[in-house]
Amino acid sequence: MPKKSSLVTRNHIRHHVDKKLQTRLRLYFLISVVLVCIAIYEVVTGVVGIAIALLSLIAGVGLGILTARMYHLSWDHDAKKIISRLDLFGIIILALYILFAIFRTKIIGHFIHGPAVGGASLSIVAGIMVGRVIGTRGKIAKILREQKVF
Repeated sequence: MPKKSSLVTRNHIRHHVDKKLQTRLRLYFLISVVLVCIAIYEVVTGVVGIAIALLSLIAGVGLGILTARMYHLSWDHDAKKIISRLDLFGIIILALYILFAIFRTKIIGHFIHGPAVGGASLSIVAGIMVGRVIGTRGKIAKILREQKVF
């Protein structure tokens, strides 16, 4: 049996994912690319060490995968699409995420000192955005497999 091209598969998948969710994922990905580039610049200019930046990025990815739970994804049988909505648990995660975003420099300042706080903070936020994309894409793939679409 011939293998489907990735374009056909990708278009087939897009057809089954709500446009708002697709837009949100694209936005998260774009933001994560920009933040990773800024974090790399911080490392190259010597503001933050590569070890701190990598550890911060990895920690951020872990937090991002957890915050991907913010939106509950489900299958809409009528539209035959994956839709997302914010549930109570998601609202709690969103509130904690906003608190972290507001106080991240102070929180990170307890562990890292000096000018590296900004670079580590950017790396964590970049990781969070990457993790949210990874987590959301994983949940989408799981739902599509359950529905035998993918």
